Parts: sequence; structure tokens; C-alpha cells
Amino acid sequence: MEKRKIIPIAEAMKKIMESDEELSGAESFHTDEEGYFDDWQCPFTDSDDDDDITYTPQKSQRRGTPPHLRKLESPRKSENPRPKVKRPRSRSPHPSTPEQPWKTHTDPDVGPKLPRFVPARPPGVQLDKSKVYSPLDLFQLFFNNNVVRQLCSNTNKQARKRLAQGLQFKWVDVTPPEFLKYISLVIFMGLLKLGSVKAYWRQKNIFSVPFPRTVMPRDRWLFISSNIHMSDPAEDSVNDRKKGTPDYDPLFRLKPLMDEIKAACKSFYQPKKNLSIDERMVATKAKTGMTQYMKDKPTKWGFKLFILADSANGYTSNFNVYTGNAKSQTTSGHSYDAVVALLDKPILGCGYHIYCDNFYTSPKLFQHLSSLNFGACGTYREGRKDTPKSTVNAISKKSQRGSIRWIRDGNLLFVKWMDAREVSICSTIHQAYTSGEVTRRQKKRDGTWEFISIPVPTPILEYNKNMGGVDLSDQLIQYTTAHHKVMRWYKTMFLHFVDIAACNSYILHKELCAEQETNPLTHRAFMEELSAQLARVPLETQFPEITMVANKKTEHIPVPIAPLDPDKPEHRPADVRKYCEHCKVGKGYNKTPWQCGACKVPLCNFLERPCFAQWHS
Repeated sequence: MEKRKIIPIAEAMKKIMESDEELSGAESFHTDEEGYFDDWQCPFTDSDDDDDITYTPQKSQRRGTPPHLRKLESPRKSENPRPKVKRPRSRSPHPSTPEQPWKTHTDPDVGPKLPRFVPARPPGVQLDKSKVYSPLDLFQLFFNNNVVRQLCSNTNKQARKRLAQGLQFKWVDVTPPEFLKYISLVIFMGLLKLGSVKAYWRQKNIFSVPFPRTVMPRDRWLFISSNIHMSDPAEDSVNDRKKGTPDYDPLFRLKPLMDEIKAACKSFYQPKKNLSIDERMVATKAKTGMTQYMKDKPTKWGFKLFILADSANGYTSNFNVYTGNAKSQTTSGHSYDAVVALLDKPILGCGYHIYCDNFYTSPKLFQHLSSLNFGACGTYREGRKDTPKSTVNAISKKSQRGSIRWIRDGNLLFVKWMDAREVSICSTIHQAYTSGEVTRRQKKRDGTWEFISIPVPTPILEYNKNMGGVDLSDQLIQYTTAHHKVMRWYKTMFLHFVDIAACNSYILHKELCAEQETNPLTHRAFMEELSAQLARVPLETQFPEITMVANKKTEHIPVPIAPLDPDKPEHRPADVRKYCEHCKVGKGYNKTPWQCGACKVPLCNFLERPCFAQWHS
């Protein structure tokens, strides 16, 4: 074994530099730290060939290698080292793709190819348009004979069940004609609001209402209300035992009637091209696990329904009751599933335009609707997945009112518009801008106001025009709603189903009148006629109490308390006087010879005391 020779580091460095071709012209190698290198020695293998110097630092001395010489230590390299790829440090999902700039309304936009509008049936009412339908005929399209018989059967079963449990009340099985009278009073209570249900049967009061007690006794109406049931009570018990398992259906008590109402809504009317989707709140604070709180709604607590309505008239084409996050499993989001569940393509057809708000809008949903040949338009929330994040030429808070920016990604159009605040909208059926304008009021520097015209994107104009279908339906329902306080949550939904049926019946009435070119009834007149027909009484009915008062008014004349005897005209009666009843009210005690011929009430009839006229006024 050849003996190793220890040489100073300065000499080793000089030999390495002299053997390098790049430094072959250098005469000497000098460093300011030669003194340090002279004191510190490192073992090298000194071979006969000075041009081939190999160095093997020992493990015990690697820790003490000065920083200036660490670059001389060569780590072990593999025979085929991997090439190093320099990667940019960025958090952007597509760092190599430049951001697409926002375009303005002056940039041309080519609209998407729209799906052809092919409805499953001709749009409009699906009835014989040559016939005349009464309000009762239209209402019974939703509450037909089979539905009413089933409601009567389940209500009678529920009453017998409660009697078997020990409750004390008088019960006679309800029949379909009687149940229609019950619904008549429910609608009547929506038309005429009083403080409580029992107030409708109040008597001997200036606020007494004669109609309800001529239709049904008060206690009978209350007994039907307390026992009304939409499902079979025996099957309810089976479903209740499944609570806590995936097989439990929280809407089981609603399903029999709800399914019939939904089927009728789809059957008797084919919506027009534009549809709107929104949620509706049915007021309640019942602790069911399905009760929702929405702070931005006028009705903050209640059951939430997803509604599909015709944008032209507010007809409710379909609806679903939201049961809560824990009751449904979803992979695409509840808003996505709510829209897809409402669109029944075999019944609707294709080519419809769907309008929705920012709760539902997402690029994923709109692409799915496009694959089903449905167009879509709706506002969207900033930060929603797959929406543009570009800041190039984007709208800012300082942008002028009326500024428009848009980006097109295939058939998806994203538009931003600056009005009083920034508005974001997505569409698969519109161009970005087609010369639309709106008028706004603007304050000048001198404090006066002026009207200006600003450009507005086409999707926003169409959205404002067609998004109000559900709001129109809500408005019609709230005018004459049958909603009142009940003790069971499913009875609240029963009353809302009555509202949906009555509202849709009125819309069918208007559409039929438009086809027949006749004047439709007003909404209130239609509901009054419907209430009268359900009770099987004519609308212009004069009740006995009202007739009696009318007859009395013709006989209210003053007559003497002691009249003359026609057989003895020469005989003068005694001066009979009695205390005036009107004067007694004012703590005055005056006698009078006069009384009312109809009321038989003694009343003064003098110039200084006209009690007779004041009493009857």
C-alpha cells in the first residue's frame, strides 16, 4: 500500500489551477488567507501525475471544512443524474396561462347557438278552450273527487285514533260535500281577516259575521281542523319507527296530497318559454328539523320551498319542500340539485330559458343545463368556483356608472355592470350588449338632480324582465292566503297547498279568458265566487238577520204610546207618558208620549229633544 503524503493546501490549490485549461495563462495564484491555509492541512493523495489530483476528505474532518472550501467537496453523483427543472413559484391554478382580459361593451360579441324551443305540449292551458269553467271547476282540477275522498278517509281514521287514545270530543265522519264546505270557510277566512277563528261565529256584536254559522257550526269546523290528515295514520306510525335511519321520510305526512297537487300543476298548464326558479317561505316556527331561517326574506322563519314558475303569469309549475342538509346527500351542492329536481324534461320538453338568482348560479350547473338543451341566466356570487378571476381591465369601485365588462368562455358569458353597485351575471343564451339603455337619476355639482341614460348589458335587461315569476305567485297568494295558526306543522302545509291550488286556478281562469277574448274576474271576485260555490250558496245571498233589519227600517216611525181607538173617535185616551230611553243614556229622565212603531221604544220627538232621529241613526 502506497504511503500517503500530507501536503499543504496552498500547494494543492496551485497545482489544480495550473492544470486547468481555462487558467493556463495564469502565472500565480494568490489569496489573502494563505496564512490560514498554511496552518490548516487536509490529506490528499499525491500521485506521480500532477494533472490528475484526487482528494478524499475523511468523515471526521468534513465538519470542520471552512466555508471557502465547501464548494471543492464534490458529493457523490449518480451515473445518470436527473436534469434539474426550474419551476416558477406561483399559487395560480394555471400559472403558465395569461389572464384573459375583460372586454368592454364596444367590443363585438358573438352570441351562442340557442337550443330550439320544442315544448312537450303547446304552451298554455291544457283544457277545452271552447267551454266555460267556473271557479269551482278550476279548483277541482287540483282537489278532485279522489283527492277529497282520500282526505275524508284519512281524517276519519285520525279522529277514530284520537278517540281510542282517550280524547273526548263528538265526532261524525266527514263527507266530501262537508269537506268542501270546510275549505270554503278556510278561503273565506283568507278574504275576511278577523282576530281569531272563533270570532267568525260571534253573535250579537257589531262585528258579527253571519255567513260562517249558516255553512257549518263552529265546533264542527274546529273538530275537522283538529283531525284533518293527509296520510294514513297507520302508515305514519310505521314511518315514525324508522326515525333516525335512512329509510325515514320526513315528508311522509304530506306526500299523498303534495304529489296530487304537483301532478295537477304539471298536467293542466304547459309553461311558456321563460321560467324562473326561486325559494318561498311558508311561515312557521314549528320545531321539526326542517324549519329554516332566512334573514333576507320578509318571512324569516318557516318551511322553504323551491318553486318553478312561469315568468309571464306566476303559475306554479313545480315545487319541492326542502328538508335540510342532514336529510339529503349531495355531491354537487343543494342549489344544483334543487334546480335539476324541478326540471322534468319529459313533461316540459327542451329549449326553455331558466332564470335564477345567485344562490343557484354556477358554471357547472349552466353547463349541465346546456347539455339538457336548456338555456340559463342568473346573477352569481364573487368567488364562485370556475368564475373568472382576471383583474386585467376589470371593474373597480371607481368605475363610472354604466361601465360594462364581459368575458366569454365557450357558451358561458360572464358580465359585470356598474350601477349603484357592481352586478355580476352569467348567461348561456345572450350576447353581452345589444344597445340597451336604462335611465338613472344623478346628482349634479350644484345639488340638483338630472336624468341620464347609461348602457345596460342584455342579460341584465332580460333577467329583470323574467325573474319575477315566483314573486308574482307569492304576491297573489299573500292577498288571500288561508294561512293561520295551527297546532301541527303538516296542517300549515295543507293550508299552503290550498293557496297554491286557488292561485293556479285563478291564473288558469285568466288564461282561458284571454283565449276566449272575455273579461276575467278580478282576483278577489274570483276567490269570493269560489268560496260561495264550495259552500253551495249563491254569492248574492241575503241572510235572515239582514232581512229582518231591512224590514224594520221601513216601520221605524213615531207613534203615540196610547193611540186613538178608531171605533170611538170621540174618546180621548189618557195622557200616557214613559221615560225616553235615549235621554236615559245621557243621564236625563224626560217623559214622552211617543214611541217607535217597530222597536216599541219610548223616544222624545220634539224640536228641542229629537231623540227619535238620534236613536235610529
